[in-house]
Amino acid sequence: MSHKVGRLISAARLAVNIRRFAPDIVHVHYLRGLAWGVLLSRYHPYVATPWGSDVLDEQGAFRDWAGRVLTRRVLEEADLVTAHSQYLEKQVKGLVSAVTPIARIGWGVDLAMFRPGLDTAALRRDWNISADQQVVFSPRLAQPFYRHELIIEAFQEVRRKAPSAVLVMTGQFADQGYDRRLRALVEALDLSPCVRFVGPISYNAMPLWLNLAQIVIMVPRSDGMPNTLLEAMACGTFPVLNRLPQYEEIIEQERNGLLTDSFPEAISKALLKALANVKLRQEAARRNRDLVEAIGNQDCEMLRMEQWYDQLLEKAA
Repeated sequence: MSHKVGRLISAARLAVNIRRFAPDIVHVHYLRGLAWGVLLSRYHPYVATPWGSDVLDEQGAFRDWAGRVLTRRVLEEADLVTAHSQYLEKQVKGLVSAVTPIARIGWGVDLAMFRPGLDTAALRRDWNISADQQVVFSPRLAQPFYRHELIIEAFQEVRRKAPSAVLVMTGQFADQGYDRRLRALVEALDLSPCVRFVGPISYNAMPLWLNLAQIVIMVPRSDGMPNTLLEAMACGTFPVLNRLPQYEEIIEQERNGLLTDSFPEAISKALLKALANVKLRQEAARRNRDLVEAIGNQDCEMLRMEQWYDQLLEKAA
């Protein structure tokens, strides 16, 4: 109950601050909680950008009355809703009237920063990863929702058939209890020599890790369209992902990535296939760089967003 009350208090504070600062335009993300303040402020124009946890049932978006009522109202009353995948756009359309404008705009990737060919020798040296070892990188948040334990379990078979492979696990926003369980699982499966827990990785360091890795692996229960995936593709890292409709929007099986079922045996099979097939990875790297340049260029996405801001302000004048 206190958590819900805290959300409402935060929303009220946001409403007060919006009125105090009187911005030209308000743009809200993470619509469950603080963003409800735009309703209290009665301020326009405003743009709403929902994340997966805001609108996807499988992520608990509407498990309480506030999510069902207030989040839907934020979307319904917005002057513009932006969605960064076809899947999210479809969910939003089921929640709002036909007159609510919806635009497909993503966060975009800094293509000058996330690019192939970066020198990763120092990273290999610092983490005791030799030049002949192939790296599988699990970059998502260290929380149960992202199911890193399935990847660790899959790595038993990977290690048996590709003994030089190394699994790198990040510690972004770690659930400490879950992190301890993952480390204990690695110990129990005798995988410590081939697993590196590298802790939180800064945004500036992420291009180096993506260049170091041959494969990026993601098997969450659900997803929106993670920018980490587009960043990996921009760097030439080969994606192995569980079968989600969001991923299928941009990944074509055995052409620019591999989609797998969400159990260790299937994951290990996909990882081994990707590790063994250099030609597949090389061709996918070229295709994925071209794809991100076409659909995920940060400069282009931000320009489109700015153009929408101008249109909304002109309409409100």
